Amino acid sequence: MYDIIFLTTPTPELMDDRLEPPLGMIYLASYLKAETPYVKQELIDLCGIDKKDWIIPEAKYYGLSTYSTTYYRAVEIKNYVKSMYPKAKFIAGGAHASAMPNEVKKEFDYVVIGEGEYTLSNIVNGRLTPNIYDGNPILDLDILPFPDYSFVDFNTYHRIVDGKRSLSILSSRGCPYKCAFCNSIILGGNHRVRFRSPQNVVDELVSLQDKYGDINFRFQDDMFASKIDWLREFTELVIPLDITYRAFARVTQTKNKEYNDLFVKGGCKHLSFGVESGSDIILKNMNKSQTRKDILEGLKNAKEAGLIRRIYLIVGFPGETWETIEETATLVEEAQPDEFVVYPLIPYPGTSL
Repeated sequence: MYDIIFLTTPTPELMDDRLEPPLGMIYLASYLKAETPYVKQELIDLCGIDKKDWIIPEAKYYGLSTYSTTYYRAVEIKNYVKSMYPKAKFIAGGAHASAMPNEVKKEFDYVVIGEGEYTLSNIVNGRLTPNIYDGNPILDLDILPFPDYSFVDFNTYHRIVDGKRSLSILSSRGCPYKCAFCNSIILGGNHRVRFRSPQNVVDELVSLQDKYGDINFRFQDDMFASKIDWLREFTELVIPLDITYRAFARVTQTKNKEYNDLFVKGGCKHLSFGVESGSDIILKNMNKSQTRKDILEGLKNAKEAGLIRRIYLIVGFPGETWETIEETATLVEEAQPDEFVVYPLIPYPGTSL
């Protein structure tokens, strides 16, 4: 019998439900492996697998990460596994559990709010009884072991960056902004942004190149390199590796041409921006801390630097009118991004929206 098995929740509504390994769960499993190597554990990624092909062994604990849009499916998985192993205990973490812990506790034995490494270790080692626990944030991210991708089969994932298979990297936790619609602040628990040291990130990149060969990378930070001093140091260290990466950024970064120069020098080919709207009224309602002028200038500078630019847009925020939608459409026409994605508004639990 296993001590714990991590289970991911499929999202078959997506065009590709198996783009990349579940980095958050891999961090948890890797931490357990390093701190308590005697714990017998497994990570089973159910994404992209038909239910008739699921093979889920018996364990004392099962850990599931919850998201608001797929929470009902996480509960279905929990009930399915409990029907086979009625003595098992179930642990819920992730954004939805952090936003609505009392509701989630009705279905799960343990609910972990925020970051889970320390709390999960205490649960699996029998030091905590079923309850709701507020996970303590890890202040020094360099103490964490690198994500151990041996928990999954890398060959079953499909994420491509600049024509090559890729893996995701997390160089920081948290976001310095407080957009009204964004659930990142829920997991961050209002804690300050914490950065891994540039050297620690580069060491992980080297280890992944050694193991997987000629791959590219995707930085999964909510906002990559929000401190320019950090980016300066990272870029100088990473140049000899000759990597290619993509990342999430803000137009207020790329307004500063030094940011663009550093991105390009370090191997960045593609930036994604949360533009959200072309209307200053809507941007203010969103607490987005950027203006239409910022957006146009930041996208223009990124284009001049040779970066591929993807923008994300939200339609339907409170205050939206046909006129504000038209402002967004004209902004897209003027900025001419290389790629754009439009989302309908989802009012996530736990956000100020």
